Amino acid sequence: MTIISNAKINLGLNIIEKLPNGYHSLDMIMVPISLADKMDISFNKHKGDLKITSNIESIPTDERNILYKIYKKFYEVTKIEPESIDIYLEKNIPHEAGLGGGSSNGGFFLKELNKFHNFILNEEELIKVGKSIGADIPFFLKNTPCRVKGIGEKLQNIKNNLDCDVILIKPEFGVSTKEAYDMYSKLENKKFADIEKIISGLEENDLSKVSNNIENMLEQSLLISDENIQSFRKKIEDLNIKFFMSGSGSCYFILSDKKSTESYLEILKQMFKDCKIIKCNFI
Repeated sequence: MTIISNAKINLGLNIIEKLPNGYHSLDMIMVPISLADKMDISFNKHKGDLKITSNIESIPTDERNILYKIYKKFYEVTKIEPESIDIYLEKNIPHEAGLGGGSSNGGFFLKELNKFHNFILNEEELIKVGKSIGADIPFFLKNTPCRVKGIGEKLQNIKNNLDCDVILIKPEFGVSTKEAYDMYSKLENKKFADIEKIISGLEENDLSKVSNNIENMLEQSLLISDENIQSFRKKIEDLNIKFFMSGSGSCYFILSDKKSTESYLEILKQMFKDCKIIKCNFI
């Protein structure tokens, strides 16, 4: 079977506090977008192990891969003897981008494992398994617009009626999520996203209301120390177009009314020749 494993962007990300276990409590909006990886999954109908191959040679295909971690955790929790499974992973979502590519792969594979085994785990149990591997995996188990709280496991469905295009700008460099969270303790004058206004803007199809209330505290943290982000952000600012970072970056995005998209794409492709410029949509 072929599974479409889509990305996400964050429309607002607030860090509420650092928890005693070292994680951070968040309040944010996550919405799925059309940019997607593909996974060809073959259940070989006999017991065995997981074999992963990919179109990207640099991707680890052993126990370091999130698919393998999901595979091991699922069979550990369910106490079922592991199936022989082959996965060919076609990666289109950039890594180190804040787009949730790995978490998406893990979440969609977890759902397929559960389906193959006659839905042995309920939703709460799936979220528990997913959360133990990656904080964004619970979102991809739902894969609908959500207000996300806690460390990523508290999900509230919201409506997204926003009729616009999403333009991604992914620079060549990546960023460290760990660095972003580490620098949060040094962040002064925190700017909070107004999550309630973003939610109402999405429901009302009010692009200005959404755009005017987005803030990302992980970006604010990175701007303290990451010179790549500092210089890249300055370059985008020169365009006088509203833009936002997704998650811990390094991908930025523009929410474009449809009549402006083509002109934005032309400008961006001329100005950012070393970046991936990707047009996509909400799903």
